[in-house]
Amino acid sequence: MSDVLKTDMPDKAARILIEALETESFRLKYSMQLAKKRLSKFEKKYKVSSEEFITEWSAEDLAGKDLEYVEWAGEYKLSIRLNDRLTALQSIHHVSS
Repeated sequence: MSDVLKTDMPDKAARILIEALETESFRLKYSMQLAKKRLSKFEKKYKVSSEEFITEWSAEDLAGKDLEYVEWAGEYKLSIRLNDRLTALQSIHHVSS
């Protein structure tokens, strides 16, 4: 099902929505930068990519065991969700009629 938005002030609503999309895009990009920095610390410490870690490693493989595993896995999953949201957001195009 496709959603349709209706308003009595299309020009004003369009500007508001465009600004909101830009703000959310900026927020997501910033959040992704922070997540990448946190992932990088784990990757450097263990000399393995986050992708490899998530598919092949377990808590027993890490010095900090469960807590460190949960932190790294959580950060990785967060980065995936942020990227998915940003990709969806960037797929929205403003078309004037």
